[in-house]
Amino acid sequence: MVKDRAIFEYWSHAAAFLPIRDYQYYRPVMLHHQKKGKHWYQVDPQLKERVLQRIREEGPLYARDFETPKSNSSEMWGWKPAKQALHELFITGRVAVASRDGFQRLYDLPERVYPGLHSQHQDRTQYHANEHAHTPHAHSHSHSISDYIWHLCQQAIQAHGLVTIPEIRYQRDISAGQIESLLKKQESAGKVICLKVEGSERTFWSSPELIEQTPVKVYNQLHFLSPFDNAVIQRKRVSELFDFDYQTEIYYPANKRKYGYFSLPILYGTHFIGRMDPKAFRDKKVLVIRNLVIEPSIKLEDRLIYQLKSKLQAFAEFNQCDKYEITKTTPGVLKSALS
Repeated sequence: MVKDRAIFEYWSHAAAFLPIRDYQYYRPVMLHHQKKGKHWYQVDPQLKERVLQRIREEGPLYARDFETPKSNSSEMWGWKPAKQALHELFITGRVAVASRDGFQRLYDLPERVYPGLHSQHQDRTQYHANEHAHTPHAHSHSHSISDYIWHLCQQAIQAHGLVTIPEIRYQRDISAGQIESLLKKQESAGKVICLKVEGSERTFWSSPELIEQTPVKVYNQLHFLSPFDNAVIQRKRVSELFDFDYQTEIYYPANKRKYGYFSLPILYGTHFIGRMDPKAFRDKKVLVIRNLVIEPSIKLEDRLIYQLKSKLQAFAEFNQCDKYEITKTTPGVLKSALS
């Protein structure tokens, strides 16, 4: 997918692989960061130019190809200066990720990675910083930041059905005012609907098409989700709409973890029913479920037990293990039922 240029790598609400068709919407974001001058790191402009010049002359390079001393930072994510420069060049669109070697990005000039997508016409795109940027146009080849914001709104509504402004702007360098102004214009045009959800004081947004759709019958299928799945990445949303208090504990010290290091949410039909903390021992071909917790309100019916056993075995095989073993469950009777 990366090699055939069907997707590209960039920052969305996190580091992400995005469809190449969306590249046009992210160009004004890159140009905005060029104007702003900094994303994460304050890097010497001369260093950035030296790094860029080496890539221009030598071709694609990894961060490891730059012989620079390590940062003095004692932080977990402390990077050497050349790697910081590469990140800033990447965010501003002056370099692009051509491929990867594991977690190592291979950087090259964007015109060599995406021929034709960095035309001078696109680079004339203007960043509209004011909160009342013009209404997005659907058929222009030169996109603005408001086109980008409208694209984010449409994607969020299509993916989640209803969203709030903080969810749309999560980890993105756009203001709530920009989004609200655009959504109100689109509401006047009949393209979005503003609504309230019982039990929440927040304002949600959706589309007329989704609101008017006939509800689809959802069968009680069971899934183990990633802590970073779009369905649970917005923790407040999950709590409000599903009454499920979920936090990934990856970044917690061991003594503060309640459910486990890699606790995965369990979705059953339209309800989040619990969590499990798996660890694969591939040398022994065993997936160990260190902790499996089902919410107290959930009845342990035969169908649920059957689906849990089936999914646990499938999950073990997906992780290149022959079987699973359970260390601990809540309630305790669940362990014998699943063994």
